[in-house]
Amino acid sequence: MNRIVSPESTRAWWQDTTTPSWFERNVQWIYWVGAAGLAPWIVYLSQTQHGRTLTRQVHVLALGLIVSEIVGTLATAWLFWNGWWLTVTVASFAATVTFTSAWFRLLTKARTTRSDGSSLTFIVVIIAIIVLCSLAAATALRHGSDRVRPAPWVPVGLVIAALALLPSIAAAIELLPNREIARHLRVAWTGLDIFELIALVSTALALHRRSTATIVAATVTGALLICDAWINVIPTSGPVRVEGLVMALIELPLAALSLFIAVRTSRRAFDRGPSERVG
Repeated sequence: MNRIVSPESTRAWWQDTTTPSWFERNVQWIYWVGAAGLAPWIVYLSQTQHGRTLTRQVHVLALGLIVSEIVGTLATAWLFWNGWWLTVTVASFAATVTFTSAWFRLLTKARTTRSDGSSLTFIVVIIAIIVLCSLAAATALRHGSDRVRPAPWVPVGLVIAALALLPSIAAAIELLPNREIARHLRVAWTGLDIFELIALVSTALALHRRSTATIVAATVTGALLICDAWINVIPTSGPVRVEGLVMALIELPLAALSLFIAVRTSRRAFDRGPSERVG
């Protein structure tokens, strides 16, 4: 059996040629509206957000993100090794959560002085996870439903990186205080919202083009929204927490929709496959 890749089959892989349903034709507008609403909020936030504030339950905040990174990284390694179609979605989710966690931890300096000596190791591990997850997602997209296992060192590297994060769990429990002053919040929050804006627009464009890029764009959007809700609610209290909970009522349903779209697109794309086979 020889595999022949024709221009037509390649287009079928990157562009869905089936007749779209009403849902597929119109769901993109949710993301356009979300992006349009987020743009003025970013401007407002950049002018009103305090540079520093007291954060609570710092250890719970960090623990949730670290556990998500480890689980997502190990799941990516297992799915990639077995050639499963969910690899792209899970890898994109793990990479996004890891990036968001690093973004806030490094900018706000939400860690004790005793853990500062491990900063370089932390950065190296974070970069390794993001790169390896991105490589796994790109490789899975390229091979489609062929169920091959190229680059066996990728899942091995992911497992090693996940294990390297395990000491961070103990550090989050034992070293991080219950309360801490978070710094550079204006940059951290404005930056995260800009990332969300880019993700929303990317998802809308991918949906409009009916491209398999929707898998990555929608997953990144969902992961960013979940992280935003987690960071908004966990370390806050009083009116600020109420505001975070209200925002979460918008963010979490949109995140669930985004992940649903990513999984649905992935399933359909990998069922179709990137190539034609002839005898």
